[in-house]
Amino acid sequence: MLDPTSVAAISAVLGAVGSGMANEAGKWAWESTGGAVRRIVGREVPAPVAQDEQDEVARMVHERIRSDPRLAASWTAFAARVRRAPVPPGAVRSDLPASIRFFTDRKEAMKQLQREASRRPDGRPRLALVHGPDGMGSSTLAVHFGAQPTRLFPDGQIYADLGGGGSGGARDTGTVLRALLRQLRVPDEEMPTGTDELGAFFRDRVADRRLLVVLDHAYSAGQVRPFLTPAPGVFTILVARTPFPGIDAVRVPVGPLSDRDAVRLLTDITDKSTVAAARATLPSLLQRCGGSPYALRAAAYQLSAPTLPPRPAGADGDPVRGAAEDNYRLLAPESARLYRLMALRAWPAFDAAAAARTTGRDHEGTAELLDDLADRMLLERGTGDGRYHYRHGVRAHAEAAAIREDGSRPARRRSTAP
Repeated sequence: MLDPTSVAAISAVLGAVGSGMANEAGKWAWESTGGAVRRIVGREVPAPVAQDEQDEVARMVHERIRSDPRLAASWTAFAARVRRAPVPPGAVRSDLPASIRFFTDRKEAMKQLQREASRRPDGRPRLALVHGPDGMGSSTLAVHFGAQPTRLFPDGQIYADLGGGGSGGARDTGTVLRALLRQLRVPDEEMPTGTDELGAFFRDRVADRRLLVVLDHAYSAGQVRPFLTPAPGVFTILVARTPFPGIDAVRVPVGPLSDRDAVRLLTDITDKSTVAAARATLPSLLQRCGGSPYALRAAAYQLSAPTLPPRPAGADGDPVRGAAEDNYRLLAPESARLYRLMALRAWPAFDAAAAARTTGRDHEGTAELLDDLADRMLLERGTGDGRYHYRHGVRAHAEAAAIREDGSRPARRRSTAP
């Protein structure tokens, strides 16, 4: 554990207080922190703004407390209070995944979410269940709503993927609760060990917050219940492929885009001239995509093709699997092999190192292939962690391709993530 009287620990406390002393919240926070520093240093110290100024104040405090046990105890007690204190409004960053640039339709769904988020407190939890088939954009809707400029959630927007229904299996409740608490800047050592205690601790921590909580890929009431709170300022959005019983929530269905909205999305992704030049193939493409935003994005490049490639007779009509098949058939052999092989591992996510070990290829070449698969929307990139995962319907297609072409079958047991 880091010594609370070290320069690094003192600097971390100063950074946690202001989150940038130049803003108004930081100036307000310095009223109390500056007093503690003044008592230790023996003189007035201006609020640090840049990182080097913050480190300099930390060194000044350290020099005084390292030789005075009384001052050291005073600073340690102050630092502990800072870590336990609620985060000032506006200081919690958004931990939602990045929203998309082109967001089409969904006006009624956005209005439903807005009404539930902003209704007057009446003792009922603020809770919405956004649901739609894979590839219809239910997760995108929840994230896009949270990314809108709003005064409803000044204490932050936090997010967790529950993993429900994926090949890697649902995530452990305790693991998800700890991840959410870390987004609220709660140190690990302050968290209880038991799952039940963690749930109560989480609900206590958010009781006085004005907060958005997005729980993606949920599948049952029992799975989500530990995360739900009656706190009047907390709005929880559950995202699922289908609605499930046992939860009293505002249901927000997410269905296929109309042809008009589908054309608008394709125009946003490409341009008007490309869509206008594709009059011959556009009806067929719209039919194949079935109003799925994922399928439309994946197939946008086909607008400039003179004809659409025929699909195998066994294609099941699912727009996500169909789009995956179209893109898969354009892959180079080494990319196609990687796509099939990684789907056989029941890992919720993997990086280039794990993929290289699985395929026996070099790390650099494997990283390039993974990038290519992600560019073609056959893999999803993680949020800056260098990891990739399959969309549910795309994994199903990759597993079927592995059975069809390699005679291989996916692992039945849940594997440990690499």
